[in-house]
Amino acid sequence: MPAGFQAWLFGTATRVLEAVSGLGLSGYAAVFALAPDEIYAWRIYYKFQDIPEAWTVGVLAAAGLLQTALLFARGVRACVASAYLLLFSGFVWFLVSVAFWGAYPPLNTGMVVPPLLAFFCALAGNNALRFLFSAQKSRGLADEGS
Repeated sequence: MPAGFQAWLFGTATRVLEAVSGLGLSGYAAVFALAPDEIYAWRIYYKFQDIPEAWTVGVLAAAGLLQTALLFARGVRACVASAYLLLFSGFVWFLVSVAFWGAYPPLNTGMVVPPLLAFFCALAGNNALRFLFSAQKSRGLADEGS
């Protein structure tokens, strides 16, 4: 891929994914924290009861808030932290999707959206790390040649 396109892809486009993922995870955390009894009454959410509520809310909130906070951070270290957090968020979205798949039937949106977010978060995190480390390596090699 051309370097300019990679910079846009792992800069602007990845920020959009981070925002959607971070806000989505924070939203799930808020729902589980504020209305656990009502949410567990819905058949598609019953598998979430297998996990202690404090863990569910804590992991979802921490991942969501950190991901949202890192949207405003700049610099190589912040980008690396953000990429690793994308990988972690991909895993969290995968676990959310497993809980929804465990409640099948009926077919529901929780069986589609979380797996897509898991895939795209993991893909973006992995590729962002590759891009960042290759750019850093090429800068290091360029500095050595000077």
